[in-house]
Amino acid sequence: MAKKEVKATNQTASERYTKRQLVCSERYCNQSDLLCALLEDGKLYSLSEADEIMNRFMKGKVKVC
Repeated sequence: MAKKEVKATNQTASERYTKRQLVCSERYCNQSDLLCALLEDGKLYSLSEADEIMNRFMKGKVKVC
């Protein structure tokens, strides 16, 4: 039974979405502006990839002029 659950999880983990789908999703409603700026048009992203891109940006160092 556990193998079926893992298999189902792997299928959802491999799903990929367009920038527009992610920006319009409920999951990212508070970060839609950030996603618009960071993601590229025409590319597909998994949820984990989108999260990683946002996390790298948010943890980046601020440049001092």
